[in-house]
Amino acid sequence: MQGNRMTITVIIVLSAMVAALGWLWFDKNFEKRTKIERSAMGEEARRNPLLAAEIFLRRLGLEVQSQSGRAYLMQPPEDEGLLFVRDLGPPLPQVSVDKLLTWVEQGGHLVASPSGQQEAGRADPLLQKFGVSLLHLDEEEEEFDRGALFLPNLNEGLEVDFDQQRWFEIDADFEGVSPVVSDSQFLVFPWGEGLVTLVSDSEIFTNQQISKFDHARLMAHFAPERGRAWLLYSAQMPSLFTLVWQWFPYLVVTIVAMILLIVWRMSRSSGPKLTVEETARRDLLEHLLASGEFAWRNDQKSGLLQGARHQVEKRWLSAHPVLQQLDQQARCDWIAKHTGLTSSAIYQTLYPNKGDSAQLIKNTVNLQRLLAALHPDRKVK
Repeated sequence: MQGNRMTITVIIVLSAMVAALGWLWFDKNFEKRTKIERSAMGEEARRNPLLAAEIFLRRLGLEVQSQSGRAYLMQPPEDEGLLFVRDLGPPLPQVSVDKLLTWVEQGGHLVASPSGQQEAGRADPLLQKFGVSLLHLDEEEEEFDRGALFLPNLNEGLEVDFDQQRWFEIDADFEGVSPVVSDSQFLVFPWGEGLVTLVSDSEIFTNQQISKFDHARLMAHFAPERGRAWLLYSAQMPSLFTLVWQWFPYLVVTIVAMILLIVWRMSRSSGPKLTVEETARRDLLEHLLASGEFAWRNDQKSGLLQGARHQVEKRWLSAHPVLQQLDQQARCDWIAKHTGLTSSAIYQTLYPNKGDSAQLIKNTVNLQRLLAALHPDRKVK
């Protein structure tokens, strides 16, 4: 018994030593590395070009909300914070500009980039409020010097890749608030307890550009120490369906459910099922009799004999080729000599005429006699 315990103890000690030696060998021959694989841009990133900026601001401790449309431009949020507008879009009404500036005056920070497609002869009221106009070149310069952007509370300038084809110009005769930061692509104006920052090129904050140069540091400079941030990544109004779904989701669900219910109900049969009656096929002679009665009732008597006349005359011409060289009257005279019928009776029988019902019956009998004359073995009653 004591020998078995000794054997088990030795096995356990040897196993622990082997495991320790294996771990030391693995630790010296392998090292942990982090591998970053870039995948295709996700659907949310394609929809929201400021998604990377949103994630960055959240890591700074802010409550961030991204959306499209012009709702916050028409009616600013109630709380203080950062309102970042990627593109102001068409000029805002003066009432909306006054609301925005009132929100800034109470401590908000508005960062906006004017649209590069302003209507001709129509200035932006927000830019006019600060005596600023946006200029741009149509032709791209080959080389330019990227100057540093100096901001308050920063000892060094920021390297920012602004679009050099767009820049701001301040009216020299403008009598109003002066910018605390004046750069050709970056202007900061104090307004009450808040700030209005105008950026000539907001594309530096998009998903593809924010990680380059000092773009992220510039975004961090906008961020307040505490509060909220609203990022408007598009000035386009949402579609009608999006607005209806946003404000009346229960109504949309109810309408869709009713449509599905109506389609399902229409696909179901109602009432007793009708038996399918199969009509028996009519006999051919019965069909011919019905067609003849229909033609007789609708005064189409002359058409009843048209086919029979043509067939009888065709057979006579085939049996006696000499008739092909004669006219109608001469044919009737020749046939009369060989049948015993009068020439006038044969003419009325073979060729269309307007007769009464009695004449129709006579013509029918004469056609049978003419056909029998070609075949003497047939008897006509």
